[in-house]
Amino acid sequence: MIKKIGIYNPHIESMGGGEKVCLALAETLSKDDNNQVFLITHGKVDLDNLAIYFQLNLDKLEVMTIKTDNLFLKFIRRLPLPSSARNFFFDIVTLRAIKKKNFTVFINNCYQSNMPSPSKIGIYICMFPQKLENTDSSLSLVKKIYLACMHTLSRYTMHPHKKYAVLTYTHIFSNSEFTKSYVKKLWGKDSTLLYPICDDMRSLDQPKKEKIILHVGRFFENDGNNHHKRQDMMLSTFAELTQLHKDGWQLHFVGSVAEDVGALKYLLKLMKSAEGLPVYFHFNSSFPELKSLFNRATIYWHATGYGSNAHTKPERQEHFGITTVEAMSAGCIPIVIDTAGQKETVFHKKNGFLWKTPGELQNYTKKIASLSQSELRYLQSEAVKNATKFNKKAFNEQIEVIFGEIHE
Repeated sequence: MIKKIGIYNPHIESMGGGEKVCLALAETLSKDDNNQVFLITHGKVDLDNLAIYFQLNLDKLEVMTIKTDNLFLKFIRRLPLPSSARNFFFDIVTLRAIKKKNFTVFINNCYQSNMPSPSKIGIYICMFPQKLENTDSSLSLVKKIYLACMHTLSRYTMHPHKKYAVLTYTHIFSNSEFTKSYVKKLWGKDSTLLYPICDDMRSLDQPKKEKIILHVGRFFENDGNNHHKRQDMMLSTFAELTQLHKDGWQLHFVGSVAEDVGALKYLLKLMKSAEGLPVYFHFNSSFPELKSLFNRATIYWHATGYGSNAHTKPERQEHFGITTVEAMSAGCIPIVIDTAGQKETVFHKKNGFLWKTPGELQNYTKKIASLSQSELRYLQSEAVKNATKFNKKAFNEQIEVIFGEIHE
Protein backbone atom coordinates (compact mmCIF):
# COMPACT_ATOMS: atom_id res chain seq x y z
CA MET A 1 0.00 0.00 0.00
CA ILE A 2 1.36 3.40 -1.02
CA LYS A 3 1.80 5.81 1.88
CA LYS A 4 1.23 9.47 1.08
CA ILE A 5 3.60 11.60 3.14
CA GLY A 6 3.29 15.37 3.27
CA ILE A 7 6.16 17.50 4.62
CA TYR A 8 5.16 21.09 5.35
CA ASN A 9 7.69 23.92 5.19
CA PRO A 10 6.40 27.37 4.18
CA HIS A 11 9.89 28.91 4.27
CA ILE A 12 11.75 26.52 1.99
CA GLU A 13 13.09 29.41 -0.11
CA SER A 14 15.15 30.69 2.86
CA MET A 15 17.37 27.60 2.45
CA GLY A 16 18.51 27.45 6.07
CA GLY A 17 19.32 24.56 8.38
CA GLY A 18 15.67 23.66 9.00
CA GLU A 19 15.03 23.57 5.25
CA LYS A 20 18.03 21.33 4.78
CA VAL A 21 16.68 18.84 7.33
CA CYS A 22 13.27 19.01 5.64
CA LEU A 23 14.63 18.12 2.20
CA ALA A 24 17.09 15.51 3.47
CA LEU A 25 14.18 13.82 5.23
CA ALA A 26 12.14 14.00 2.01
CA GLU A 27 15.02 12.47 0.03
CA THR A 28 15.40 9.57 2.47
CA LEU A 29 11.67 8.80 2.65
CA SER A 30 11.19 9.05 -1.13
CA LYS A 31 13.78 6.31 -1.73
CA ASP A 32 11.17 3.82 -0.51
CA ASP A 33 8.95 2.93 -3.49
CA ASN A 34 6.06 2.47 -1.06
CA ASN A 35 6.16 6.19 -0.21
CA GLN A 36 4.76 9.07 -2.23
CA VAL A 37 6.39 12.16 -0.72
CA PHE A 38 5.12 15.73 -1.15
CA LEU A 39 6.80 18.99 -0.19
CA ILE A 40 4.02 21.32 0.95
CA THR A 41 4.72 25.02 0.67
CA HIS A 42 3.17 28.29 -0.53
CA GLY A 43 5.43 29.81 -3.16
CA LYS A 44 7.10 28.65 -6.33
CA VAL A 45 9.71 25.98 -5.69
CA ASP A 46 12.68 25.15 -7.90
CA LEU A 47 13.52 21.59 -6.87
CA ASP A 48 16.50 21.42 -9.22
CA ASN A 49 18.04 24.49 -7.61
CA LEU A 50 17.35 23.17 -4.09
CA ALA A 51 18.86 19.79 -5.00
CA ILE A 52 22.05 21.47 -6.24
CA TYR A 53 22.27 23.86 -3.27
CA PHE A 54 21.84 21.10 -0.67
CA GLN A 55 23.53 18.32 -2.70
CA LEU A 56 20.46 16.08 -2.54
CA ASN A 57 18.52 13.85 -4.95
CA LEU A 58 14.97 15.19 -5.05
CA ASP A 59 13.86 13.52 -8.30
CA LYS A 60 11.06 11.56 -6.62
CA LEU A 61 9.77 14.49 -4.56
CA GLU A 62 6.47 16.10 -5.58
CA VAL A 63 5.42 19.65 -4.74
CA MET A 64 2.08 20.75 -3.35
CA THR A 65 1.68 24.52 -3.54
CA ILE A 66 -1.01 26.06 -1.38
CA LYS A 67 -2.00 29.39 -2.91
CA THR A 68 -2.32 32.26 -0.48
CA ASP A 69 -2.98 34.95 -3.06
CA ASN A 70 -6.74 34.38 -3.27
CA LEU A 71 -9.13 37.29 -2.83
CA PHE A 72 -10.11 36.28 0.71
CA LEU A 73 -6.55 36.28 2.09
CA LYS A 74 -5.68 39.42 0.14
CA PHE A 75 -8.62 41.12 1.82
CA ILE A 76 -7.57 39.85 5.27
CA ARG A 77 -4.03 41.13 4.76
CA ARG A 78 -5.31 44.62 4.09
CA LEU A 79 -7.34 44.78 7.26
CA PRO A 80 -5.70 46.44 10.32
CA LEU A 81 -5.64 43.12 12.22
CA PRO A 82 -3.03 41.88 14.72
CA SER A 83 -0.66 39.22 13.37
CA SER A 84 -2.33 36.45 15.40
CA ALA A 85 -5.63 37.11 13.62
CA ARG A 86 -4.02 37.10 10.17
CA ASN A 87 -2.13 33.90 11.04
CA PHE A 88 -5.39 32.27 12.09
CA PHE A 89 -6.98 32.80 8.67
CA PHE A 90 -3.76 31.74 6.95
CA ASP A 91 -3.66 28.49 8.96
CA ILE A 92 -7.34 27.77 8.28
CA VAL A 93 -6.82 27.98 4.52
CA THR A 94 -3.64 25.89 4.74
CA LEU A 95 -5.19 23.21 6.95
CA ARG A 96 -8.24 22.78 4.73
CA ALA A 97 -6.10 22.42 1.62
CA ILE A 98 -3.86 19.79 3.25
CA LYS A 99 -6.80 17.80 4.59
CA LYS A 100 -8.11 17.32 1.06
CA LYS A 101 -4.96 15.37 0.16
CA ASN A 102 -5.66 12.69 2.79
CA PHE A 103 -2.02 12.18 3.75
CA THR A 104 -1.17 8.97 5.59
CA VAL A 105 1.59 10.83 7.42
CA PHE A 106 1.88 14.60 7.90
CA ILE A 107 5.22 16.10 8.95
CA ASN A 108 5.22 19.70 10.16
CA ASN A 109 8.65 21.24 9.59
CA CYS A 110 7.59 24.85 10.20
CA TYR A 111 9.39 26.68 13.02
CA GLN A 112 7.10 27.25 16.04
CA SER A 113 3.98 26.35 14.05
CA ASN A 114 0.57 26.35 15.71
CA MET A 115 -1.15 24.41 12.95
CA PRO A 116 -2.72 21.10 14.04
CA SER A 117 -2.04 17.78 12.36
CA PRO A 118 -4.53 16.97 9.57
CA SER A 119 -3.53 13.28 9.55
CA LYS A 120 -3.89 10.33 11.89
CA ILE A 121 -0.10 10.08 12.06
CA GLY A 122 1.28 13.55 12.69
CA ILE A 123 4.96 14.33 13.21
CA TYR A 124 6.12 17.70 14.55
CA ILE A 125 9.79 18.48 13.92
CA CYS A 126 10.69 20.86 16.72
CA MET A 127 13.65 23.19 16.30
CA PHE A 128 12.62 24.86 19.56
CA PRO A 129 9.21 24.90 21.28
CA GLN A 130 7.11 28.02 21.66
CA LYS A 131 5.24 28.85 24.86
CA LEU A 132 1.66 27.59 24.68
CA GLU A 133 0.28 30.17 27.08
CA ASN A 134 1.11 33.86 27.23
CA THR A 135 2.67 34.68 30.59
CA ASP A 136 3.68 38.25 29.78
CA SER A 137 2.52 40.24 32.82
CA SER A 138 3.15 43.54 31.02
CA LEU A 139 0.25 42.99 28.62
CA SER A 140 -2.85 45.10 29.06
CA LEU A 141 -6.12 43.51 30.08
CA VAL A 142 -7.55 44.19 26.62
CA LYS A 143 -4.63 42.41 24.94
CA LYS A 144 -4.93 39.43 27.29
CA ILE A 145 -8.66 39.12 26.55
CA TYR A 146 -7.99 39.39 22.82
CA LEU A 147 -5.33 36.65 22.90
CA ALA A 148 -7.60 34.39 24.96
CA CYS A 149 -10.40 34.89 22.43
CA MET A 150 -8.07 34.09 19.52
CA HIS A 151 -6.89 30.92 21.24
CA THR A 152 -10.47 29.82 21.86
CA LEU A 153 -11.43 30.55 18.25
CA SER A 154 -8.42 28.63 16.92
CA ARG A 155 -9.04 25.70 19.22
CA TYR A 156 -12.68 25.12 18.44
CA THR A 157 -12.22 25.81 14.74
CA MET A 158 -9.13 23.66 14.11
CA HIS A 159 -8.46 21.32 17.04
CA PRO A 160 -11.55 21.04 19.29
CA HIS A 161 -10.41 17.79 20.93
CA LYS A 162 -7.03 19.10 22.10
CA LYS A 163 -6.30 22.27 24.04
CA TYR A 164 -3.24 23.11 21.93
CA ALA A 165 -2.42 22.37 18.30
CA VAL A 166 0.93 20.73 19.11
CA LEU A 167 -0.90 18.10 21.19
CA THR A 168 -2.66 16.80 18.06
CA TYR A 169 0.63 15.28 16.84
CA THR A 170 1.37 11.64 17.60
CA HIS A 171 5.14 12.15 17.48
CA ILE A 172 7.48 15.04 18.25
CA PHE A 173 11.09 15.09 17.07
CA SER A 174 13.61 17.36 18.84
CA ASN A 175 16.83 18.48 17.15
CA SER A 176 18.97 18.29 20.32
CA GLU A 177 18.91 17.27 23.96
CA PHE A 178 18.63 20.99 24.76
CA THR A 179 15.46 21.32 22.69
CA LYS A 180 14.14 18.02 24.03
CA SER A 181 14.40 19.30 27.61
CA TYR A 182 12.33 22.38 26.73
CA VAL A 183 9.68 20.35 24.86
CA LYS A 184 9.17 18.51 28.14
CA LYS A 185 9.25 21.73 30.18
CA LEU A 186 6.99 23.88 27.98
CA TRP A 187 4.70 21.26 26.42
CA GLY A 188 4.81 18.49 29.01
CA LYS A 189 5.58 16.02 26.21
CA ASP A 190 8.30 13.46 25.66
CA SER A 191 9.99 13.68 22.28
CA THR A 192 12.32 11.65 20.09
CA LEU A 193 15.82 12.94 19.47
CA LEU A 194 16.54 13.48 15.77
CA TYR A 195 19.84 15.23 15.23
CA PRO A 196 19.93 17.29 12.01
CA ILE A 197 21.90 16.19 8.98
CA CYS A 198 25.33 17.81 8.78
CA ASP A 199 27.17 17.52 5.47
CA ASP A 200 30.67 16.11 5.40
CA MET A 201 32.49 19.15 4.06
CA ARG A 202 35.98 17.68 3.87
CA SER A 203 37.51 17.82 0.38
CA LEU A 204 39.27 14.74 -0.95
CA ASP A 205 42.34 16.77 -1.86
CA GLN A 206 42.42 18.32 1.65
CA PRO A 207 43.89 21.75 0.78
CA LYS A 208 46.36 23.39 3.13
CA LYS A 209 44.76 25.26 6.00
CA GLU A 210 45.07 29.04 5.89
CA LYS A 211 44.94 31.77 8.53
CA ILE A 212 41.18 32.08 8.20
CA ILE A 213 38.54 32.39 10.90
CA LEU A 214 35.16 31.44 9.43
CA HIS A 215 31.55 32.00 10.44
CA VAL A 216 28.51 30.77 8.51
CA GLY A 217 25.08 32.16 9.34
CA ARG A 218 22.17 34.07 7.82
CA PHE A 219 22.26 37.87 7.94
CA PHE A 220 19.15 39.42 9.46
CA GLU A 221 18.21 42.22 11.83
CA ASN A 222 18.56 41.75 15.59
CA ASP A 223 15.15 42.69 17.00
CA GLY A 224 15.99 41.63 20.56
CA ASN A 225 13.86 38.50 20.44
CA ASN A 226 15.01 36.49 17.45
CA HIS A 227 17.61 33.81 16.90
CA HIS A 228 20.30 36.27 15.85
CA LYS A 229 23.74 35.07 14.72
CA ARG A 230 25.64 38.03 16.29
CA GLN A 231 28.03 38.75 13.44
CA ASP A 232 28.29 42.24 14.96
CA MET A 233 29.76 40.90 18.18
CA MET A 234 32.24 38.67 16.34
CA LEU A 235 33.34 41.56 14.15
CA SER A 236 34.02 43.85 17.11
CA THR A 237 35.88 41.03 18.89
CA PHE A 238 38.07 40.37 15.86
CA ALA A 239 38.75 44.10 15.41
CA GLU A 240 40.64 44.08 18.72
CA LEU A 241 42.93 41.21 17.71
CA THR A 242 45.38 43.56 16.00
CA GLN A 243 48.40 41.26 16.35
CA LEU A 244 46.54 38.51 14.49
CA HIS A 245 45.80 41.00 11.71
CA LYS A 246 49.53 41.70 11.40
CA ASP A 247 50.22 37.95 11.37
CA GLY A 248 47.94 37.51 8.36
CA TRP A 249 44.72 36.21 9.96
CA GLN A 250 41.40 37.01 8.28
CA LEU A 251 37.75 36.79 9.32
CA HIS A 252 35.25 35.53 6.71
CA PHE A 253 31.46 35.81 7.06
CA VAL A 254 29.28 33.58 4.88
CA GLY A 255 25.49 33.55 4.69
CA SER A 256 22.28 34.28 2.85
CA VAL A 257 20.65 37.67 3.37
CA ALA A 258 17.08 38.19 4.58
CA GLU A 259 15.05 40.20 2.08
CA ASP A 260 13.89 43.11 4.20
CA VAL A 261 14.97 46.66 5.02
CA GLY A 262 16.12 45.78 8.55
CA ALA A 263 18.50 43.10 7.25
CA LEU A 264 19.92 45.49 4.65
CA LYS A 265 20.55 48.20 7.26
CA TYR A 266 22.24 45.66 9.55
CA LEU A 267 24.42 44.42 6.70
CA LEU A 268 25.49 47.91 5.64
CA LYS A 269 26.40 48.72 9.23
CA LEU A 270 28.53 45.57 9.45
CA MET A 271 30.33 46.36 6.22
CA LYS A 272 30.98 49.92 7.38
CA SER A 273 32.47 48.63 10.65
CA ALA A 274 34.68 46.19 8.73
CA GLU A 275 36.33 48.85 6.60
CA GLY A 276 40.12 48.70 6.88
CA LEU A 277 40.06 45.27 8.55
CA PRO A 278 40.99 41.88 7.03
CA VAL A 279 37.29 40.94 7.01
CA TYR A 280 35.48 39.44 4.01
CA PHE A 281 31.80 38.87 3.27
CA HIS A 282 30.40 36.07 1.08
CA PHE A 283 26.69 36.48 0.34
CA ASN A 284 24.48 33.64 -0.93
CA SER A 285 27.52 31.48 -1.67
CA SER A 286 27.32 28.40 -3.85
CA PHE A 287 27.94 24.99 -2.29
CA PRO A 288 31.42 24.63 -3.88
CA GLU A 289 32.47 28.07 -2.57
CA LEU A 290 31.18 27.26 0.92
CA LYS A 291 32.95 23.91 0.92
CA SER A 292 36.18 25.56 -0.19
CA LEU A 293 36.03 28.04 2.67
CA PHE A 294 35.36 25.28 5.21
CA ASN A 295 38.45 23.44 4.00
CA ARG A 296 40.71 26.49 3.92
CA ALA A 297 39.66 27.83 7.32
CA THR A 298 41.57 26.86 10.46
CA ILE A 299 39.13 28.25 13.05
CA TYR A 300 35.34 28.37 13.20
CA TRP A 301 33.51 30.97 15.34
CA HIS A 302 29.91 30.87 16.55
CA ALA A 303 28.16 33.36 18.85
CA THR A 304 24.39 32.82 18.59
CA GLY A 305 22.83 33.55 21.96
CA TYR A 306 25.49 36.01 23.11
CA GLY A 307 23.99 38.80 25.21
CA SER A 308 20.94 36.82 26.27
CA ASN A 309 20.36 34.55 29.25
CA ALA A 310 20.22 30.90 28.19
CA HIS A 311 17.75 30.12 30.98
CA THR A 312 15.33 33.02 30.58
CA LYS A 313 15.72 33.33 26.78
CA PRO A 314 16.44 29.78 25.58
CA GLU A 315 14.79 30.48 22.22
CA ARG A 316 17.63 32.89 21.37
CA GLN A 317 20.35 30.24 21.74
CA GLU A 318 21.80 27.93 19.11
CA HIS A 319 19.59 24.90 19.62
CA PHE A 320 21.95 22.57 17.76
CA GLY A 321 24.43 24.23 15.39
CA ILE A 322 24.63 22.53 11.98
CA THR A 323 27.35 24.80 10.62
CA THR A 324 29.57 24.13 13.62
CA VAL A 325 29.53 20.40 12.88
CA GLU A 326 30.04 20.98 9.15
CA ALA A 327 33.07 23.12 9.93
CA MET A 328 34.42 20.38 12.19
CA SER A 329 34.00 17.81 9.41
CA ALA A 330 36.40 19.88 7.31
CA GLY A 331 38.98 20.07 10.09
CA CYS A 332 38.09 23.53 11.43
CA ILE A 333 38.72 23.95 15.13
CA PRO A 334 35.48 25.32 16.67
CA ILE A 335 35.51 28.15 19.21
CA VAL A 336 31.84 28.51 20.08
CA ILE A 337 29.65 30.01 22.76
CA ASP A 338 29.23 27.83 25.86
CA THR A 339 25.45 27.43 25.78
CA ALA A 340 22.65 25.17 24.58
CA GLY A 341 23.15 22.78 21.65
CA GLN A 342 26.76 23.75 20.99
CA LYS A 343 27.79 21.85 24.12
CA GLU A 344 26.47 18.61 22.56
CA THR A 345 29.01 18.67 19.73
CA VAL A 346 31.99 20.68 21.01
CA PHE A 347 33.91 19.35 24.00
CA HIS A 348 36.18 21.90 25.64
CA LYS A 349 39.89 21.46 24.93
CA LYS A 350 39.23 18.06 23.30
CA ASN A 351 37.89 18.92 19.85
CA GLY A 352 37.47 22.68 20.23
CA PHE A 353 36.83 25.42 22.79
CA LEU A 354 33.78 26.84 24.55
CA TRP A 355 33.75 30.52 25.52
CA LYS A 356 31.58 32.60 27.84
CA THR A 357 33.01 36.11 27.27
CA PRO A 358 34.53 37.96 24.30
CA GLY A 359 37.82 37.92 26.18
CA GLU A 360 37.76 34.12 26.28
CA LEU A 361 36.92 34.02 22.58
CA GLN A 362 39.96 36.18 21.88
CA ASN A 363 42.25 34.17 24.17
CA TYR A 364 41.27 30.78 22.70
CA THR A 365 41.72 32.18 19.20
CA LYS A 366 45.21 33.44 20.05
CA LYS A 367 45.96 30.07 21.63
CA ILE A 368 45.09 28.17 18.44
CA ALA A 369 47.05 30.67 16.35
CA SER A 370 50.16 29.84 18.40
CA LEU A 371 49.85 26.03 18.40
CA SER A 372 52.40 23.78 16.75
CA GLN A 373 51.41 21.80 13.65
CA SER A 374 51.20 18.56 15.65
CA GLU A 375 48.92 20.18 18.25
CA LEU A 376 46.72 21.61 15.49
CA ARG A 377 46.49 18.24 13.73
CA TYR A 378 45.37 16.55 16.95
CA LEU A 379 42.49 19.01 17.52
CA GLN A 380 41.54 18.86 13.85
CA SER A 381 41.40 15.07 13.82
CA GLU A 382 39.24 15.04 16.96
CA ALA A 383 36.87 17.56 15.37
CA VAL A 384 36.58 15.48 12.19
CA LYS A 385 36.01 12.28 14.18
CA ASN A 386 33.16 13.79 16.25
CA ALA A 387 31.48 15.27 13.16
CA THR A 388 30.92 11.80 11.67
CA LYS A 389 28.25 11.20 14.34
CA PHE A 390 26.03 13.70 12.51
CA ASN A 391 26.75 13.02 8.82
CA LYS A 392 24.31 11.88 6.15
CA LYS A 393 24.83 8.19 6.92
CA ALA A 394 24.07 8.78 10.61
CA PHE A 395 20.99 10.89 9.72
CA ASN A 396 19.58 8.22 7.40
CA GLU A 397 20.12 5.55 10.04
CA GLN A 398 18.15 7.67 12.53
CA ILE A 399 15.30 8.06 10.02
CA GLU A 400 15.15 4.34 9.24
CA VAL A 401 14.98 3.41 12.92
CA ILE A 402 12.46 6.09 13.92
CA PHE A 403 10.10 5.63 10.98
CA GLY A 404 10.39 1.87 11.24
CA GLU A 405 9.08 2.12 14.81
CA ILE A 406 6.28 4.50 13.78
CA HIS A 407 4.97 2.15 11.07
CA GLU A 408 5.14 -0.98 13.21
